[in-house]
Amino acid sequence: MNDVLKEAWKAFQTAREELERYRIEGDQMVSRNAAEKGWLAVNKAVEALLKTHGVEAGTYKEKRDQLVKLGFETLRDRFAAREKLLHIDCFYDGMCDEEFVSRELVKVEEMLREIESLIESSVRR
Repeated sequence: MNDVLKEAWKAFQTAREELERYRIEGDQMVSRNAAEKGWLAVNKAVEALLKTHGVEAGTYKEKRDQLVKLGFETLRDRFAAREKLLHIDCFYDGMCDEEFVSRELVKVEEMLREIESLIESSVRR
């Protein structure tokens, strides 16, 4: 597993830990941080996938555009959804609760597993 993908999984694990901490403490800022770590995990996983294809993309828009160019349009849509829901709505605007973050983290994990599989397939070629 490459280093950037390892970083994605670490961010995901931290998101799960922060969500559990939120359940105990009830501090809304912890919930927001859990959402942001979920977004970081997705962002890093996409970065790892793009690097596997020899692509460097610095901005979120560049990442979305490159995903489409590589034929990953559905993944681009899911990336954009996590950006909007976790990064903007939850982290910045505070429009989230425990159930919302929990559901989104399930989607994050699914994306990480899918991206990990895509990377493994690309490396085997």
